[in-house]
Amino acid sequence: MQWNHEKDPAGQISGLCDMARELGYLVVEFDGGGGGPDLPWSDLEPWTRSRAVTVADIRVDLASPALDVALCADLVYLRPGVTLTMATSPNPPPPGIIWALGRAGRAALSRGLLDRSPVSGIDAVDLGIVQGIVADGAPLPLPSNPSIASLTAARDLMRASVSGPPGLGLELASFRLLFAAGEPAEGARAFLEKREPVFDG
Repeated sequence: MQWNHEKDPAGQISGLCDMARELGYLVVEFDGGGGGPDLPWSDLEPWTRSRAVTVADIRVDLASPALDVALCADLVYLRPGVTLTMATSPNPPPPGIIWALGRAGRAALSRGLLDRSPVSGIDAVDLGIVQGIVADGAPLPLPSNPSIASLTAARDLMRASVSGPPGLGLELASFRLLFAAGEPAEGARAFLEKREPVFDG
């Protein structure tokens, strides 16, 4: 899927949310975007709770509203040389960007709210805003054939905002789910036999 900065952002995010109802990966490529009206949180919030694992592949410098959509994805990757413009006016960044910065942590939130200069790719990785920088033309580092159980567990752990004992409880529940599905044993066998794993779940 490709983001088209010439189309209505609200209509595009609605279409993406419809596509993200199926379990799996939904990769959105951002080759351009920004310079439009901010998207309200009511449009973006369903994107953060989709059934699919959402992935943003940012290939060019990006600003709102495309940046809001990209940063609210589960996984965000940049191409070399890309910078992110968090705010284009004296006003605070839009709700989607504030949510993404808050998810990344206090350092990212402070950077986005107090410093109006564009964020370089390296800084975005250091702040936890994005997962990494991927070379031009290289595929994104996504597993090729994840099982339903492992993909669901990974999605829920990525989106969890708990820490301490509740966080450990969620991690233990996910661990037990994966073992109950028999997938760790198949993964280990496939590794030892130097073959692709075959997951039933």
